[in-house]
Amino acid sequence: MLSLTRAPDQRRESPTLVVLTTALQLGLVVLVWLLALIPAALAALTILTVKLVRSALRGRANSSPHSEGDRP
Repeated sequence: MLSLTRAPDQRRESPTLVVLTTALQLGLVVLVWLLALIPAALAALTILTVKLVRSALRGRANSSPHSEGDRP
């Protein structure tokens, strides 16, 4: 039969301490994920911005009106 008494070396955990520890662990996991994702996101945005600027500059250079002397 199961005994309802605890061993003398086992203490009951404080619910407040359990919640605090769990929140701390979750916060640490979120922080590590953010530290890993933010540089990757910034790199992707930088590459996208550079490509958009280059295509805009090429589009502007190709669509610029030519003077009459430039035409063959």
